Formats: sequence, C-alpha cells, structure tokens
Amino acid sequence: MNFTRIHTSLLILAVLVLALGFTGCKSGGMSAQEGGGLSWKNKLKIADKFYKEGYFYDACHYYSEVLEEQPDNMDVTYKLAESYYLSRDYKEANENYKMVMDKNLVLYPMSHYKYALTLKMTGRYPEAKEEFAKFGKSYKGADANLQKKRVKNEILGCDYALEALGKPLNVVVIHMGNEINAAYTEASPMPVGADKLIYASLRSDTVIAFEDVKSRVGRFQLYQSVKTYNRWSQGELLPPEVNEPGMDVANGCYSPDKKRFFYTQCKSDKTGKMICSIFMSDFIDGKWKKAKKLDDKINMEGYTNTHPTVGKYKKGAQILYFVSDRPGAGGKDIWYSEISKDGVFKDPKNLGKKINTISDELTPFYNNESRVLYFSSNGHPGIGGYDAFSTEGRLRKWTKPENVGYPLNSSVDDMYFVADEDETGGYLISNRPGVIALKSETCCDDIFRYSWDTDLIPKFYLEGFAYDFDDSTTTTFMDYDVKLYQIDADSSEILINEAHIVDEPLFRFKLKRDRNYKVLCSKNGYYPNDALASTMGLKKTTTLHREIPLKKLELNKTIVLKDIYYDFDKATLRDESTMELEKLVDILNVNPTIIVELGAHTDSKGNNLYNKKLSQRRAESVVKYLKKAGISKERLVAKGYGETQFIAENTNEDGSDNPEGRQMNRRTEIKVIGKTEIEVKKKKATLEDAQKDAEGE
Repeated sequence: MNFTRIHTSLLILAVLVLALGFTGCKSGGMSAQEGGGLSWKNKLKIADKFYKEGYFYDACHYYSEVLEEQPDNMDVTYKLAESYYLSRDYKEANENYKMVMDKNLVLYPMSHYKYALTLKMTGRYPEAKEEFAKFGKSYKGADANLQKKRVKNEILGCDYALEALGKPLNVVVIHMGNEINAAYTEASPMPVGADKLIYASLRSDTVIAFEDVKSRVGRFQLYQSVKTYNRWSQGELLPPEVNEPGMDVANGCYSPDKKRFFYTQCKSDKTGKMICSIFMSDFIDGKWKKAKKLDDKINMEGYTNTHPTVGKYKKGAQILYFVSDRPGAGGKDIWYSEISKDGVFKDPKNLGKKINTISDELTPFYNNESRVLYFSSNGHPGIGGYDAFSTEGRLRKWTKPENVGYPLNSSVDDMYFVADEDETGGYLISNRPGVIALKSETCCDDIFRYSWDTDLIPKFYLEGFAYDFDDSTTTTFMDYDVKLYQIDADSSEILINEAHIVDEPLFRFKLKRDRNYKVLCSKNGYYPNDALASTMGLKKTTTLHREIPLKKLELNKTIVLKDIYYDFDKATLRDESTMELEKLVDILNVNPTIIVELGAHTDSKGNNLYNKKLSQRRAESVVKYLKKAGISKERLVAKGYGETQFIAENTNEDGSDNPEGRQMNRRTEIKVIGKTEIEVKKKKATLEDAQKDAEGE
C-alpha cells in the first residue's frame, strides 16, 4: 500500500492495526456521481482499482453499480463481499458471501468460510458453528490442513462465546463520549495516573479522500485528555516533538519509572510498503529530549515494529514488549527485549508459541502492579474477530492465555485492552455498535471505559511466613525470599510474583479465582521449601494461610533432590527437572559462600563401571546447568557414585525385581562440603543449554 494516502481501510486490521493499531475507512478521489454515464466494464475497472489500492468504500459503490447491470456476476459479488468485510460492514458482507456460496461454491470455496466468519462476527454463534463444521468437512484446497486448524479454533470460539454470553462478568463497559472520541477512529488509550489519558486519534467528519490527505487532513496524532471533577477535557495535541509533521503517530506509553516515553511512527518506504518504527524520548534534567528511533535490533529493517509496552525487571532493568511482523511463530507476533539499567537493548526474542499463534497477536499492555500481560489475538479462541486475552509471567514463561470475557470482548474487534494500576477498571478500543459511525454501525474504532463492580467480585489472598524447622523458640523469619508460581493445567509452573521479606515476617499475595499455586521460601543458611495453595471452587473472599518450615544447611548432610530426571540411559536432563534445578539455583544464590557436591546414583542394572560413568555424566549435567545460571565452578563438585550407595533394595527377598527400590536408588543428591568467599554471578540458565551440553559429551 502507498501510505502517502491514508490507508485506513479494513479498518486496517491487515496493515494499520499491525502498524499503529488504529482503524478506519477511506474514500477514493472520485465521487460516486462522477461515475455516471460509464459502462459497467469501466465501472468494474474503477472498482478493481479502488479495491487494489484499499479504497473499499468506493469499491463497494462501484461493484454495487456493476451488479445492477450484471446481477449474476459472482466474481463481482465476491469482490463486493470482500469490500464490505474489509470495511467492517459484516452484515452486508454476510449476505453477499451467502449469495456467492449458494451460486458458485466450487469456484469460490472460501466464501463458505467467510460466510461462517461473518455469522460469528454478527453474533449468530449457533449458525456460525454449524457452517464452520460444514466448511471444515467439505474444503479440499491445498491449504486444507491450515483451514481445518482455523475452523477448529473458530468453533471453540463459538462455544466459548455462547458460554460467556450466558455468564456475563460483573463489569460495565461505557463509550467515552465525544470529549475523547471524534468522528473516524481512535487508538492506543494509555492512562497516566487516574486523571490523564494519552491516546491516538484520526479525526475527520467525513470519509477521508485523496484530496484531504494532500492538505494534511487525516494523520494519526497523539492527544492528551485530563479528567477534572469526573469529566474529561477535549483532547489536546501533544507537542510537535512527538507529533512530527507528515507522519502518523500512535501507541504512546511511559516506562515504569516515567523516565522514558515510547511511541510508534509510520511512513511508507520506496516500494510503497508502510513501515512503522518505535521511537523513544528520555527525560533528563527535568526536560524531555527529542525522540530517537530505536536501533535496528528492535526496528528490524524491512519489517514493521510497533505497539510498545514496558515492564519492570530485576535491579533497575526493564523489558520492552512489542509487536513485529518479522519471521516468528506466525503472522504478527509479540516480542521482548531486555533493557539494561544503562538503557542498552538486548536482541529481541519471541514470546513463544503459548502466546503467539499462526495468526496475529497485537496491542500488548503489561501491568507492572499485577504483573499481567494483556494482548489481542485472532488466533486464540474468541468471541469475535480480535479478542483481548490475559497471561501472567515474564520473558518466555507465561501462563496459558485466558479470554478476558464478555462484555469486555464483543462479537467484533476488541483491542488495546489496558488496566488501571489497581485493576478496578481500564480502557479498550472496539468497533462494537455504539461507536461514532461514519458508515456501518461497526465501521470505526472508539475508546471505551470499563469498570468492575468490585463489591460483587470475591478477592483471594495468600499469606504466611517461613520459620526454622528445628528451632522451636524462633516463630518466624524476618529476612527471606518468597516466590509465587502458578501451576497450569499441563503442570507447568510459571513464576508470577516474588518478594524479599525484611521488615515484617508475613508475605502476602493476591490470587485469582480457580487457580493452583505454589509458594517457595528461601533463606541464607537454609534449604528452600514450598507449599501448595488453590482457589479452585472458592466463591467468597478468602485468605489462605501457609506456614513454611526451612531446614538448616548442615555440613556433609545429604539431601535427595526428588524431581531431577534424565532420559533413559543418558545424561540429558528432562524438561520436568526445571523447577528442581531452579530451586538449586535459589539455594546457591541465597547461600553465596557454600560449596556443594552434586551426587548422582543409579540402580544395579548394568555393570558397576558403566553405571559409575553414567552417574558421573549425570552429575556433571546438573553442575553445567548451575554454572550457566551464574554459579561459580569453584562452588560445585560433580560426583558419580553409580550403584555403590543404594538406599533401597534393588530386588525382593525372593530374587524378583523391586521397581520401587530401583526408582529410589536412581537419584540425585546435594551435600554441603565446605565454604568459599567467591561471589555469585547471576545469569539466567536454560534447560536447553544444559541438554545440549549433555548430548555433546
């Protein structure tokens, strides 16, 4: 697309939502009246030109005129349906897809899928589910496997929609009104405290035409509105240092410390492809500096990079989450880059396939208080087109994304879901009925405010303390670390919160309904210990209590590590070992002077020499994992004992095999064997690295 003309069609889900997140519709440079007297063939040429260049409203007009003279032309009917769909008039699109499907499904097989999709996006879920199923069975195209995956996803979405509509959330969703929303479309609402809102807007009282763009009408710009006595002011433009003339600007956000301001700026390249880049301004000596484009690690050349949001990380470091269409899991993916305390951006990494699908993920927002990441997707099962989802975690470890529910999500597109710090409410962008519409009732995007009815929502907390297991006179510790993990349905454990307890003995975390958790406590001079907690089935506000005993680290006392697993007859660490290995890292980090022996044992199968070599390699695999976690090698000793130190009988008294005893003997142990003054160098280890090392031996 040539972005010298505002390309706000499809309400830009294919291109501009990716780029700026905004949506809208546009008109071409020829009015409908100018087409009078043309033959239908000439009108078709004009319609095709408008369609190709993205002027879908005008394309609709001319395709409709062609059909008045050529009512049985299914090619034109299909293009008309596509034009309506891309301008987000789902009702008209649905009627025309149905016409094509009924008259020439063989030549236009995807009309059936689009018919089902527009049934869904107009809220007709039972019918949509039935048509998706029929399409999945009948479609034989070259991409049948891909379409079957999409069909399965859409059917799951219809099922979820029917369930969600029957159990609406205790939340009110209200259009923000004309003070903030103007004719055309808005994007990227970002609250700053409780009384300020930064957002992007493309303002026009009519559908934008080519001539308007020439005169500088129709650029996205960043605005700011202030709330006084519960009333929002008219949005005012941010200064030209941000709203650079001739550019489209959106997606403004602050870093957690308010010392950096990020936003997206877009322009077309030499080929006409619109490219968006992330810019950043620093707050230094009481003034905002001129924004600079981030380097090519973030703004990869030739690709669009947009939708920044910044989260807290360790010791002053931060994490930039953003969207890019660079090669990844599928279409548009969410990526992250660690930002050092000195402001250096590391190479971006993909959030992974738990978050990113074969379709598009957009508009991430990270809430630093709740540690929740919100984003929109059309690749996870949803109520409409793009739905908002939430997940907890950081880097590449996230809980399974969950739909934020109805009425936060609607049958159309819901994006830019952001939350207040206390999560009592927030904002979202939607094209649901009720927007300021220039064409169809779902044409344009506006800002909506949502507010939870907090009196009707139960609250869940976990509180407790750690204490010395062997000292009855010590009731609680005052200096220890605590981590909270959420346990997903697949038994994966995701770190979602952590704290260092210093001034009072109690830890306290806010929990969510119907979740399983693990809390892990660790302290210098002690082995860490954990406890489980669950809110499954709880209906009323509840505080769960956990008292966690910690045993002292004693010289030459052996502790069995219960959950260290290896591939059969190999030294390769299995995925299930990660949590126990991370617990080992915690032990060594909170006890920075101890030297430990990692001992590995086998059962009696095989000869002793082979078992001793195997156990040595296994012990070395654990040591290598710990070294990659930043533990100094001088503090680690690998020792393979083979079958020489069994703790259970490998066979029964009658000579038969004793599988339970053999399992107990196949173990890994830790033993404190001394002390050192070497400092810990903290660095994130990965199980993948340790596995590669083991396989390379």
